[in-house]
Amino acid sequence: DKVRVGEWLSSPRALAAPLGAPSSKAGGAQHLLLAVKQRVKALKDLQAQYAQVEAQFYRDFHDLEKKYAAFYQPLFDKKSEIVNAIYEPTEGECQWQVGVQEGAWGEMEREPAGKGPTNGIPHFWLMAFKNVKILGRMIRKNDELVLEHLKDVKIKFSGFEEPMSFTIEFIFKSNEYFFNEILTKTYQMRSGPDDSDPFFSKGPEIISSTGCEIYWKEGRNVTMKTSKLQECEDHRSIVSTTKKMPSYSFFTYFDPPDSPEGRVVNVTTDYKLGYFFREVLVPKSVLFFTNEASEYKCGSADDEAREAGGEEKKAEEIRNEEPEKGPEKHLDPGESSS
Repeated sequence: DKVRVGEWLSSPRALAAPLGAPSSKAGGAQHLLLAVKQRVKALKDLQAQYAQVEAQFYRDFHDLEKKYAAFYQPLFDKKSEIVNAIYEPTEGECQWQVGVQEGAWGEMEREPAGKGPTNGIPHFWLMAFKNVKILGRMIRKNDELVLEHLKDVKIKFSGFEEPMSFTIEFIFKSNEYFFNEILTKTYQMRSGPDDSDPFFSKGPEIISSTGCEIYWKEGRNVTMKTSKLQECEDHRSIVSTTKKMPSYSFFTYFDPPDSPEGRVVNVTTDYKLGYFFREVLVPKSVLFFTNEASEYKCGSADDEAREAGGEEKKAEEIRNEEPEKGPEKHLDPGESSS
């Protein structure tokens, strides 16, 4: 249940057999001369020292990521200003055409009939999320109404403290669904080898994640549904009762990853999503909004196949459920619906 950087892509590290795996040559060192065995022990000591140096490399790399995050931030801030109608780009800033796929832009370039002027880029993050296969399966119809209020997603790196970590901040406009302005998901990482595997520094390796509590407004909790139950009070009468139960929702992503009820993804997928948000989706969000980033995948082909087989049917059935009290959509004047 631990995931390393880039594990959703093919990696030479993923092709290596884990330490201690059965092998026809596993007992080869047992028949060495004593003097040779001693030298092998010296090599293993050097290997353990190498792992410690490698762990320091990963810690330094994390610090370098934090340094360059400060260089990236002005670009991300300007993107947010354009998306949220704070800044209107100049004509010169709108001239980018190199490598554009016509198919991805054809529908966007036509103004919808009868629609007024639009400010910023409506539903930017919702559309970017939906164009990622696994996120598209996690997002229900009622989730879409909430995610339309998402105005920015940011990645924050921890400082020099251990364990290393990064936090994904989901920043929302004031809305009728919850009181939070920011929802967070934090991933703790380890870079050094552990006692059970002293020769490999697996880092940076996610070892745990922490979500946040969402303070839902009355009747707006899309992670819960109300089911009607009928119970026999005695042999003459039947009493109807209601019970609140967890409902399939994108927003269970902020629950603890080991919470069994209402979870959309398992722990491994949760960790892969963390890296995917951090390294691909957030920095390349415009390419997901335009659906030009189809070559990027969150998880291996095997993960996709398992999720498609086990989760797709369930997700499709639950998406059509009636919620506890369905959130109603309220459009501001001049805002277009996706």
